[in-house]
Amino acid sequence: VVAIDRNFNLFSRVWCVAELVQAHQSNIDQNVCLMWRRSLDANTGDVGTYLKLATLSVSDCSAARAEDKDRILHKIRATCGIPEFDARLQSTIFGDNGLLGKDLVGFDVIYAAARAAMRVKVAAAQVEQAQAAHV
Repeated sequence: VVAIDRNFNLFSRVWCVAELVQAHQSNIDQNVCLMWRRSLDANTGDVGTYLKLATLSVSDCSAARAEDKDRILHKIRATCGIPEFDARLQSTIFGDNGLLGKDLVGFDVIYAAARAAMRVKVAAAQVEQAQAAHV
C-alpha cells in the first residue's frame, strides 16, 4: 500500500521516490491510498499538484540526511542516470499501470504536453553530456 498524503509530500522524499520506481520496475503491485483526491480532479481548475508531479525530478527531492540523498543519487547515476530515472519516475506515477494513471481522468492533454516536455529535457541532457564528453 502506498499512502499518499494530502500535499503529495511523499514525492518530495528521495528514498520514497527511489523505492516506488524500483517496485514499479520490479512489477510489484502497488495499491494507492489517497488522502485527498480533489487535488487530482481536472474539474477544479487547479492543476498545481499535477504540474508538481509532472515536473518532478529525483534530484530535487530531499532526505533527512544529506549523505542519504547523495548515496541514493550516486546509485541512480551509476545505474541509469538521472534523466532516465526521471522518465521511469513519470511512468511510475502516470503510466497506464502507474500509481495515479487511473486517477487523472481529464488531464490527458496536460499529460501529453508534460511527457513531451520531459522527453525534450532528457534529450537535451543527453546531447549536453555527449558534447561534454567530446571536449
